Amino acid sequence: MKKLSFFVVLLLLATACPPDQPAEKVLEIKYGETVEVSGEQMKLTLSTVSDSRCPKDVQCVTAGEAKVTLVVDKGGASENMELTAKGLCYEEDGTCGSEATAMGYRFKLLSLTPYPEQNVMPNPEDYVVKVEYSIFQPNG
Repeated sequence: MKKLSFFVVLLLLATACPPDQPAEKVLEIKYGETVEVSGEQMKLTLSTVSDSRCPKDVQCVTAGEAKVTLVVDKGGASENMELTAKGLCYEEDGTCGSEATAMGYRFKLLSLTPYPEQNVMPNPEDYVVKVEYSIFQPNG
């Protein structure tokens, strides 16, 4: 019984500790929109979308990909960053998107919607990206 109590206390202590890494935050940005990141003195703008992903229900030779350009503004400085989304990948957990660093932050593309459909290519203003960001901490 003492062993069980020890493990329960140990488990409670382990789960009560703050995480080593800062929490990752998620933003949704519409095409052409600028979003101010609360508490970070940073702005993100979805400036371009180039979508060549294979449409749903179409047989394609390659899956294609979509490229988005985000403009990161912080402290009067600005940096363009390109992220890509794999074609024929519909998950919204980041497995379909790339990641990059800019202005001291790590960004990961979680999703780019809408996904193209047969005979229906979205208009640029229809696009929305979901991006996860955190402070960049290089290993080493």
